[in-house]
Amino acid sequence: MQGAFPERNSERQSLMKEKVARSETSDTASDDSRPTSVDTPRRSKRALDDDDDYSFSDYSIYSGMQEREKFQLPMPVTYNKHRTRRYLIGTAILGILLISYNYFSAAHIKTTHHRIGKIAAANRDHHEPYFSDLYKNNEAGPGAFPLSLQSALPSDLCSICDCHASPAFYAPSINYALELPPRPHVKDIYPGPDNVDMNEFMRQTILDIYCARQHLDPYQALKLVRRSGSNLGEMMSWSLGGLEFGKPTIYLTTATSPNGKAGTIRPQYFRRSGRAIRTWMAQEEALVRNKHPGWQVVWIVAEDEVDIDPLVVRTLRRTGVPYIYFAYGLTRSWGNAQKNAVMQVVYALSRPEERGGLLGPGPVYGLDDDNKMLPDLMSLLIKVDRIGIVPVGNLGADAWEAPVVDELGEIVESESLWQWRKYAFDFGGFSFNSSLLGTAVAGPMFWKHNDFAGESEFLDQIIGNIRDLEPLCGRHQVQDCHYVWHNEPLTQIEMMTDDEEIAYVNKFGAERLFQVLGIENRESDQRRADAYRPPSDDDGPPESLPGDNDEEPTEEENPPEAEVNEGE
Repeated sequence: MQGAFPERNSERQSLMKEKVARSETSDTASDDSRPTSVDTPRRSKRALDDDDDYSFSDYSIYSGMQEREKFQLPMPVTYNKHRTRRYLIGTAILGILLISYNYFSAAHIKTTHHRIGKIAAANRDHHEPYFSDLYKNNEAGPGAFPLSLQSALPSDLCSICDCHASPAFYAPSINYALELPPRPHVKDIYPGPDNVDMNEFMRQTILDIYCARQHLDPYQALKLVRRSGSNLGEMMSWSLGGLEFGKPTIYLTTATSPNGKAGTIRPQYFRRSGRAIRTWMAQEEALVRNKHPGWQVVWIVAEDEVDIDPLVVRTLRRTGVPYIYFAYGLTRSWGNAQKNAVMQVVYALSRPEERGGLLGPGPVYGLDDDNKMLPDLMSLLIKVDRIGIVPVGNLGADAWEAPVVDELGEIVESESLWQWRKYAFDFGGFSFNSSLLGTAVAGPMFWKHNDFAGESEFLDQIIGNIRDLEPLCGRHQVQDCHYVWHNEPLTQIEMMTDDEEIAYVNKFGAERLFQVLGIENRESDQRRADAYRPPSDDDGPPESLPGDNDEEPTEEENPPEAEVNEGE
């Protein structure tokens, strides 16, 4: 436009220079009377005479004022040069980045198309499914789902359990209704006002324990719950016939493992304990016939594995003792998870009826799988008021870990070798009332210890002083009721398998077997307990007691063949 109208531009520039000069010498009083409007600072005449490239705006006429020129901010040519240089450099860098991105993208697309084309060609040639080439190319291992299909399995414990509840309970979502059985309805567990479906009750109870996953990580709990969908019979078993609602119950609990001290002869250990329990139950049945209210017994066993042992199942069924046997593992953590799991079952059975319980309250006793007990132990357990203590053999400095009772009949200490513990008693040396679970002992983690031992920590939840413990042998100072032994080895005849025992009975008769085992004739076992005498400082090593050495049985315990062999 400047080249088209040179005269107009020259005239305009002369006019503006005159106005600027007049502005610098005029009175500035009028500036103070202007409205609150801020003008851009003016430039001097000297600046206009320079060759700087300024841009001017059209002047405006304000009300009550003379004509004033409004200028814009100066934009020198030098500033524009710097800005242009930075713009070019930024554009060049951006171009380089775009070229690099296009290059690598093209290479990736080419490789992908090549692989897809190769797989598609293989499928066309061999008519194989698409995933076969993924396995061949090691993109998905044999027997494993490709990552893109992992969502087809319930990979989250909360998809099977209601994790919003505390504790979580078994409630599979509808997406897994075909894989996992639904949660039993109340009408299925209680089909009538006076009866209950124990199968549905126990299935729900154990699955709820899995979902609560105490002492288990999410993967272990998820594995147990998943397996229950198609392997329920391999994970849990029970026989609860003959139990009565609300009747006082003795809860015997056992945490066991195929990797424990009992090893491969666990069924023989369970058979020995089961016979002692069944003998005491027979005595109770006689009392019930005489209109005595009596007690009932349930034996709760937790296996530190993902499956239960079928040999142990058969042994438990043969004992005739009502039992619950279920898998809760694999943990290999000193039985802590299993001890807590059996207490969860005890709570589910013994809690008040309005909270879903079935059986009556009673003593809870921890029977190790390799312990030996006499039937008389059960008669001590029913004396428990809150927490009772019994002596345990094969422990302590004098082979018996017993409570020390003062002249007032109160427990003041223990004869245990673990004196640094606050309450130094073995797991088989105490029994507690089931009503403490859920009240004095908060759940669902009743057994909170996760290291070796833990008896002292458990007792510390209930009592504040060792004098709160009850001596079940009586309040006399001599605690000589010897009815349970810790880690007691099997005798030679107890080592027999079921088939060997059947052959023995066929040859010598059941009466002889029971006599040797000390079930019907318990005097031999009682003599072993009565023969114990605490050694004094003047005595040497304690002498062997009758029955201590399996290879040297007493005369009363020898079968006829053993006597003949010794004579030879």
